[in-house]
Amino acid sequence: MLYCSSLNFSRTFELSIGRSVERREIIAKAGFDFARGPVPSGCTLLIGGIHGDEAATIVLLESFVQKYVVQGESAPPVVVVPLANPDSHAHNTRYNARGVDINRNFEFNWHIESEEPPGPKPWSEPETRALRDFILKLQPAHIVSLHWALAEIDADGPQSTGLAWQMWNALDEIERRPYRMRVCELGHGLRRLQQTYEICPGSLGQWCGYGLRYANGVAPAMITLELPYDPDAESRPSPLPPGHLDRVRARWPRDAEGYLRAVESGVHKMLRAALPATADSAAEPSPN
Repeated sequence: MLYCSSLNFSRTFELSIGRSVERREIIAKAGFDFARGPVPSGCTLLIGGIHGDEAATIVLLESFVQKYVVQGESAPPVVVVPLANPDSHAHNTRYNARGVDINRNFEFNWHIESEEPPGPKPWSEPETRALRDFILKLQPAHIVSLHWALAEIDADGPQSTGLAWQMWNALDEIERRPYRMRVCELGHGLRRLQQTYEICPGSLGQWCGYGLRYANGVAPAMITLELPYDPDAESRPSPLPPGHLDRVRARWPRDAEGYLRAVESGVHKMLRAALPATADSAAEPSPN
């Protein structure tokens, strides 16, 4: 189903890519018409609300659409799915309406004994199937998925390292403080997967970064952008303090505006850096 809406004399196009367990639509938004010919090649796909209780991911992508997609400031093709798990958001929970963590339901490295409920088998949930089918149809060159709140730019697969550095380099020194980088060395992607991803099998990042190949053999660059639990932190501690997620959840109802004010500029800089016109240029580590 295709919709077209207007704002400030500009147009944004919306496409329903599927429905949730409770039949809520999952909407993709773009500055181009999905129904008119092929989707521009080499686009970037931005995804939020995989866990619907991670509210900042949804709000930040909606504001990105309003500022850069609707108002036409983003010339490179970008598609945004602000809320991938609408039932989860409606019920303010991490899980979909069947009690499944959809970020454990993707096929690659899926495991029934996942700490979070993975569903009875890969792709069992309509939300993950909708994302899978849309990604296979769209074939984005870059995928960025937003989450709360590990405070890191996480590159899934060695092909994603350059994009991670491009996003990191878009930030100034102060904006970088609450984040850290997690990247693969070329040739060591599977070793990194084995060592660092036991706790989140079957994630979107693992499938896109390690398991997905388009018909031409190309894998997308996949970034999981984890928002900071404390945007005012002088550095990103490792390990994170106990209860870090509870801390940011407690702050949100009383100071969502303050949290967004602290992170929005940096997040939008990183998302703009992930667009093809910038991300395919130099992607070297910053000397800073």
